[in-house]
Amino acid sequence: MTAVYHTVTLDNGLRCALLPTRSRVVWCGFGIHSGSRDDPEELPGLAHFVEHTIFKGTIHRRADHIRNRMEVVGGSIDAYTTKDETVVYTVGPRGEMSRAVELLGDLIRHSTFPDKELEPERGVVRDEINLYRDTPSDRIFDEWDERFFRDRSLAHPILGDTRSLDRMRREDLLSYAERTFRPERLLFFVMGQVTPKRFEELCRRYLSEPFPSEVKPSTRPELSLPIALADESPHIVHSRTHQAHTLLGGLGATYNDPDRAAQNLLLQLLAGDGMNTLLNVELRERRGWVYNVEASVTCFPDVGWWQIYFGSDDDHAEEALRVVREQLDRLMQEPLREQVLRAWKKQTKGLALVSSEQSESTFLSFGRQMLLRGRYETLEEYFDRIDSVTTESLMETARRLFAHPFTLIYNGKK
Repeated sequence: MTAVYHTVTLDNGLRCALLPTRSRVVWCGFGIHSGSRDDPEELPGLAHFVEHTIFKGTIHRRADHIRNRMEVVGGSIDAYTTKDETVVYTVGPRGEMSRAVELLGDLIRHSTFPDKELEPERGVVRDEINLYRDTPSDRIFDEWDERFFRDRSLAHPILGDTRSLDRMRREDLLSYAERTFRPERLLFFVMGQVTPKRFEELCRRYLSEPFPSEVKPSTRPELSLPIALADESPHIVHSRTHQAHTLLGGLGATYNDPDRAAQNLLLQLLAGDGMNTLLNVELRERRGWVYNVEASVTCFPDVGWWQIYFGSDDDHAEEALRVVREQLDRLMQEPLREQVLRAWKKQTKGLALVSSEQSESTFLSFGRQMLLRGRYETLEEYFDRIDSVTTESLMETARRLFAHPFTLIYNGKK
């Protein structure tokens, strides 16, 4: 449970971090503190398109070479984009670590985004956007963001839209990478059975190329907070869906906020992992109104928010929302009994322990923590934060989070 990790900063300013573990595979990745929030206003979705096309060629290798570089040894390469960061990473046999480090360094420093590769990938992303639009349980999250956030950089979808996608040119991708793939925004991170000496040797061999000094790093405009003041009445969108889809949420704890432990407890208690959560019991087990109800939190260094989603028949949507609001009100007005809080703490810590045994999630969590705050929290430290939550502090956090939820409903009634 003790997370002993090793860090080094190269002469070019690049931060590198190693989490040693006992494993016959090694995970390697680049975290870039740049996501859809950094899209130019006229090109929403650019960060996501860069993530897709970074594999399409470098000054050293073609797209087919990139695809095969890890797969021919049984490994793989992947990437994802959020509103706040982008991650490109590999997994492969421990003996192939040098292959992974060299490949990732080449992608981050030397991607060329060749024109002949952009059109086919534009079609892939267009299908991804359309698939998302065809899935109301996904689409409602984007529409909630667009209606809730006053700040445009947070409001637009990570995928962008097809009109913006059609406007993106090779020069836009190169400019974005040049401005954001900078040492102050980058972290190279590794998890596996690797010695610090070997780790530093490979980082210095493959990642120490100087960054251009004449390039100015991009900066983010200050967020226009408060983001949005929600009223009490739901915002209803009439749709052609069989179900009514409901999403409510509001501003929450930021990434380094002391209240984040209490927030995690509250959302786990309401609709986290497990069949015994309050809203799953009330809406599914007792009434049979929903197939699933789920809670999520998003935490960035400067902003955070929480959300609760469920889908139901139109006839039950209003009643189900009433039940959810009743549970939120109860948490704001009545402290949990001590024995109930202890039980939820135990469950929350157990879920964290189980998750820590999942290699990919541990690796990505390690990278995100090192990227955003420069340190990795041990399980013991996280458990201490959970244990410090009291019935009173939990109720106070509930009052800050749940007083005025912003609610969006996709109503399928014609």
